[in-house]
Amino acid sequence: MEEQQDFSGVPKWKQVISLVVLVVVIFAMIFEEMIGISIQLSACVGAVILVLTGVLTEKEALKSIDLKVVLLFGGSLTLAKALDTTGAGSLIADKIVGLLGADPNPLLLLLVIFIVTCALTNFMSNTATTALMLPIAVSLANHLGADPRSVVIATVIAGSCAYATPIGMPANTMVVGLGGYKFKDYVKAGLPLILVSFVICMILLPILFPFYP
Repeated sequence: MEEQQDFSGVPKWKQVISLVVLVVVIFAMIFEEMIGISIQLSACVGAVILVLTGVLTEKEALKSIDLKVVLLFGGSLTLAKALDTTGAGSLIADKIVGLLGADPNPLLLLLVIFIVTCALTNFMSNTATTALMLPIAVSLANHLGADPRSVVIATVIAGSCAYATPIGMPANTMVVGLGGYKFKDYVKAGLPLILVSFVICMILLPILFPFYP
């Protein structure tokens, strides 16, 4: 608290312009399709306005960009895209799920689908992971003659459990530099959250959506 910056000396007009630009950019992002300007372009225009009006200097603006986050995020997107487009992600999923055999227990299927999806989503896009695993989950459930709703919901939930790595989702990546976090910090905080989600799914999904209603 003692190290908090004193903003009493900042001119009022700078504060007003900052707030106005923020509000305008947010509305531009919300109405992206109506105005025909992409959200990233709206953000960049807002940043340029702040520099041109003198709210920030060019050096202050550049200093606010964490290159570590930019490079980490860019690299993780490339990795995720490679797994998706080369079929490596599909290969991993098929091999692991294939170990279940031709006639697995539905509960075991639910467990494996959750674990595999959760593992992949921490290194791939959650959208790509879910799109990859859903057809596999539905196909296996149908093969068993089981209601696929339980495994579908488990896949969607597991696809959102990207807590255990700094590249699991954009929000994780954005705070790496600001918080001074390391990979192991995400593992320590993320694994308990994933475990809670896993236990709840394993208990509730077979009850709420029985395999053989």
